[in-house]
Amino acid sequence: MEGTPRSFWGKLEMLDGTPVAWHPLEDHCADVAACCELLLERTVLSRRLATLLGWRHLSPVHRARLTALAALHDIGKFNLGFQAKATTETAKHRGHVREVLALFTAESDESERLGEALRIDELDGWCEGEGIYRLLVASIAHHGRPQRLGGSAETWLWAQDSHLDPMAGIRQLRTDLERWLPLAFGGTAAPLPDVPAFHHAFSGLVTLADWMGSSRSAFPFTTNASEDRWPVARRNASRMVETSGIDPDPARLRLPAGRSPFSLVSGFEPRPAQEAVLAQRSSESGSVTVLEAETGSGKTEAALARFLTLFAAGLVDGIYFALPTRTAASQIHRRVVEAVERAFPKAARPPVTLAVPGYLAVDDREGARLPGFEVLWNDEDRERWRFRGWASETPKRYLAGAIVIGTIDQVLLSALATSHAHLRATSLQRHLLVVDEVHASDAYMNRLLEVVLERHTATGGHALLMSATLGSSARTRLLREDPVELVMSVGTPYPAVHHKNRGGRSECHAVRRDGREKFVQMEASGTIGAPETISRRALAAASAGARVLVIRNTVADCLDTQAALERIAAQRGEADWLFSCCGVVAPHHARFAAADRKLLDEAIEQHFGRRNAGGRGVVAVATQTVQQSLDIDADFILTDLCPADVLLQRLGRLHRHADRDRPAGFDRPQAVVLTPATRDLSALLMANGRARGRWGLGNVYPDLRIIEATWRAIENTAIWRIPSCNRQVIEQTTHPAALEAIASELPAVWRAHAIVLAGQLLAQRGQASLNLADWSVPFGDPGSLFPSGELDRRIASRLGESDRRAQLPTGIVGPFGALVSELRIPAHLCRDVEPDDEVRAAEYLEGELRFRFGTAHFQYDRSGLRRRKAGPVEPEEEIDA
Repeated sequence: MEGTPRSFWGKLEMLDGTPVAWHPLEDHCADVAACCELLLERTVLSRRLATLLGWRHLSPVHRARLTALAALHDIGKFNLGFQAKATTETAKHRGHVREVLALFTAESDESERLGEALRIDELDGWCEGEGIYRLLVASIAHHGRPQRLGGSAETWLWAQDSHLDPMAGIRQLRTDLERWLPLAFGGTAAPLPDVPAFHHAFSGLVTLADWMGSSRSAFPFTTNASEDRWPVARRNASRMVETSGIDPDPARLRLPAGRSPFSLVSGFEPRPAQEAVLAQRSSESGSVTVLEAETGSGKTEAALARFLTLFAAGLVDGIYFALPTRTAASQIHRRVVEAVERAFPKAARPPVTLAVPGYLAVDDREGARLPGFEVLWNDEDRERWRFRGWASETPKRYLAGAIVIGTIDQVLLSALATSHAHLRATSLQRHLLVVDEVHASDAYMNRLLEVVLERHTATGGHALLMSATLGSSARTRLLREDPVELVMSVGTPYPAVHHKNRGGRSECHAVRRDGREKFVQMEASGTIGAPETISRRALAAASAGARVLVIRNTVADCLDTQAALERIAAQRGEADWLFSCCGVVAPHHARFAAADRKLLDEAIEQHFGRRNAGGRGVVAVATQTVQQSLDIDADFILTDLCPADVLLQRLGRLHRHADRDRPAGFDRPQAVVLTPATRDLSALLMANGRARGRWGLGNVYPDLRIIEATWRAIENTAIWRIPSCNRQVIEQTTHPAALEAIASELPAVWRAHAIVLAGQLLAQRGQASLNLADWSVPFGDPGSLFPSGELDRRIASRLGESDRRAQLPTGIVGPFGALVSELRIPAHLCRDVEPDDEVRAAEYLEGELRFRFGTAHFQYDRSGLRRRKAGPVEPEEEIDA
C-alpha cells in the first residue's frame, strides 16, 4: 500500500521521515503463518518438535494450531504507541513485545480485554497446564531473546482513539485465523504437553518463519486492500521455501536412483573409513557417530556420503559442516560445491552456502551487498537467485540454509544465552551436524559442544564428529559415557568408528587399514626462540627444491620469523624462495581482510596443493590457519612444539599426497619440532603453578603437562609411524592418568600447575554452563532470560562474535590488489574500542593503511593487521585462525 497507513500496519517504508509504503499488519501475520505452515509440513521440524514431546509426530491439527499461534507473533504491534511510529510524534513511540507481555500478568481491564479478543479460553484446551501461555509468549518474543512476563502496562496503548481500536484489530485477526486455518479450531487433537524445551524450540521456529515472512522480495507489500492475503501468502511462501532449498523434496526426489551415496559425491572407490561410516544405521530417534581416522583418509567425502544416506531416507533436510577455522571452511566449501554438482541435477540442486562472516558465497557465485539489506548475485538467472542466497545474507540465518559450510562458532552460539540462539538451534535441528577436527584442547568450547549434541539428538537429530586426534577422555564426554582407563584407551582400535543411537550405548567398529603409512623422522631443535636460525634452515631446504611450511603458535612469532626470513633472503639473494600472494611476499595467518584472505588461501593452495606438481621450492610462514582441513602438501615442516593432537594435525600437511615426486633429500617425511633451548619446561612456570606463556606454551596451549608429554614422545620415538602410532601418542599425552603421572614425578611446581589447570578446567566448564540458554526453564521465566549489555558481549566474545568490523574508506586497495572495505578486528585487540566507534584518521600509502579505531591505533599491510605501538601492547595469548 502506498502513502500513509490507513489502518494497522506491520511493515513500513520511510523516506526522509515520511511513510511512502506500508504493509497491513494482518497481512504480515498471514505471511509469517504461511511460512510456519510450510516449515511444519515440508521439513523435519514437525518431527523434531514431536520428539521433544515424546511423540512420533504432530498431527495436522497440531500443526495448524502451531501455525495459528505463529500468526499471533506480532499482536503487540496493534498498540497505539507502535502504530505512532508512522508519525512524527516520537514521544508516543513504543515497541511491540514488552508492551503486550505486560498484559499477561497484569490484573487490569486491558488484560481481560486481550483475553476476550483472543478468546483465550477456547485456545486453552490446545495445551496442558500453562502451555498455551508459554507458546504465546514464545511466539511473541521472536526477536532473538526470551522476554520477561509482566511489567507496568501502559493502558493508553490499548485504548481506542479516533482512528484505531487495538483490541478490535486483535479480534479481527483472531477471526481471520479461523478462516485461514479451520482445522486448528474445528479439528480434534490431544492437548500438547507442557514441555519447556518444546516452547523454546517453537520460539526458534517462529523466529525463522518471521525472518522468511519479512523478506520483501518474497512477500511484497499488499497493493489491493480488498484482496484476501492468505492464498497469496501461501503461494509466496511455497515459492520461497522451494527456491531457497528450505524445502528438501525437490532435491530429494531428484537424487539419481540405483547409485550408492559415495559414488554420487566422489569419483573414487570408498576407502575403509568411508565404508565404515556408511555402514552405520541410524534410527529416527537420533544418533552421534565419531570417525577417528588419519589426516587424508577422506573424512570430508565420508561426511557427504553419510549426509546423502540420511537425506534420502528423510531423516535430515540438510547438512551443517562445522570447521575449526575460516580458512578451512572456505576451502571445504569449494570441495562440497563440486560434490553437490556431481550428486544432484542442476534443476534440483540445493544451494551450498559459505557461512563465514565477511564472505557472500553460495555455490560458485559471489554476492555484492547493496544499500539496506539487499544482495546482488552475479548470475544471469536472477529469478533462480532471488532466494537461493537468502540464508547467506546474514550470519543469524546461516543455519537456515540447505547445505552449509561454516565455522564451529555458529553451532556453539545456538547453545549460548545470546541473541538469536533459538533461531540457530531450531534451524540446526533440520541438519546432519558434522564437526570436523574435533579435539580436546578447549574445555569451554567442548562443554558447549556437549550441550549442542545433547539437545540436537534429543530432538531426533543426527551428528557426525570427525578427528584424527581425539582422545578417549574427550570422546566419552561427547558421547555422554563413562571415562575409560588408560590401558583400555591405548588398546582401542584406530582408525575406528564409534556409533551411538540416542538411548543406547556406543559401539566401536574397527576400521581396517588400507596399508598406507607414513614414517616421519622427528627432530627436536631447541630453536623456538631463534627466528634467524629457523629461517636459515627453511631457506636451505627451499633452495634444494623443497616446499617448506614453518608453523608458529602465535601471530607475533609468525611475524618475527617472516621478518627474519625476508632479511636473510635479501642478503643471500634468495627472495624467490619466499611464499607470495599476487607477487607480494607475505605470511599466512588470520588477521587479513576477507578479500585478502581469499587470495592468500588461493596462493597457499597454488604453492602447496596438487596443482604445484613440483620443481620449485618455497617457504611459507604461517599460524594454525594451515594445519586443519586443508588439502596442502609440504615436503618439509618446521613447527613449534605444541600438544600431540595438534602436532599430528600439522604433520598431516607433510607428505600428504603419496604419489607426488619429492626433491632429493626430502623423499622421506621430516619434521623439525622447535623447542625451548633449555630442556626443563619448569622455566615456563611461576612458583604458584601458573605458566609464563612464551611461544604459545602455557597460554595458547595452557597445559604444560601435555607439552612435556609430547616432547617426551618426540625424544622417545625418532620415527613416528602414522597412523599406527596415533592412538598411543594421543592417549599418552592427553589421558588424565598419563598427565597425573607426569606432574607427580616432576618438581613440586608441576603439581601446583596441575592444581591451577584443574581449577581453570572447572572454571571454563562452569562458565560455559553458566552461559548456556537453559531450555529446562519455562519460556519467559526469569531463569530463561538472556543477559544484556556488557555481559552479553562478553559471552559472545568468547566465540569471536564480539570481534569488531572496522568499515574502511571507499577505494582502499589491499596489499594484494583487491578492494578492501572492512577489517575484522579480534575482540582481544579492541577491548578499549566502544561499540559506536568508527575508523578515523585513515592514512593510506603504497599498500599500507594506518588508522585509529576508538583510542586504538592500527596498521594493515602485507603482514596483516596489527596494533601500532601508539596503542596498548597486544596480548600474545590469543590465536586467530
